[in-house]
Amino acid sequence: MKSRLIISYTTAALLTVLAAGASAAQTKSSGPEPVPPLLRPKPPAIEPTLPPAHPFHDSRYGVTFTVPAAWDLTRKDAEVSTFNLDARSIARTTQLRAVASIDFNPHPNSTFSGALFYFSVTPHLTPAECSAQATVREPRTASTAQIGGLSFTHGYDEHGGICTESRDEIYTTPHNNSCYRFDAVINTFCGGDVSGVQDITPHELDAVRMRMQKILDSVHFDTN
Repeated sequence: MKSRLIISYTTAALLTVLAAGASAAQTKSSGPEPVPPLLRPKPPAIEPTLPPAHPFHDSRYGVTFTVPAAWDLTRKDAEVSTFNLDARSIARTTQLRAVASIDFNPHPNSTFSGALFYFSVTPHLTPAECSAQATVREPRTASTAQIGGLSFTHGYDEHGGICTESRDEIYTTPHNNSCYRFDAVINTFCGGDVSGVQDITPHELDAVRMRMQKILDSVHFDTN
């Protein structure tokens, strides 16, 4: 008799557990699945105004340009950048003069990870060597661009593993027995469902390039 009661109690307990599990499963399936934090879309970026836009001037090489609002500027590499990795065609004697970096993400739901604007100078470089810095990747696709009243050779470089992780628009010109160079670098990362973001679109890339172009448009060279 006692053994029958034990079996009866055990059976009843199992039925109770199964019923509770089925009820919980039904409740879970009837409601929306929670979205993991990494997959939740981020709110649209609010355009910051600090630090305010301000001019940069290099008195040694006579170059001025405007640093946009919400961009940081430093004259030392490795504080916000890795110049030799972003600008891979520089010479051993190239001197980084300044780097401006965007301080916010204008496309938070994309694979955008940063934008940097470099100004550098390589002393005692021939015009041919200077032009070659900009055309190291695709010499046949090189073009010319007017910056601050001077004609620059315009080329590009890009690199990455699974996807394009960095694209560098390069502008060089021989000036005052040196090679003046600007690099407009856009960095991205490889996305996918796990990261919860979409690959940056051509429209978004163009929007970042327009920000870079405004810096180039502000370049001014001192008159001798």
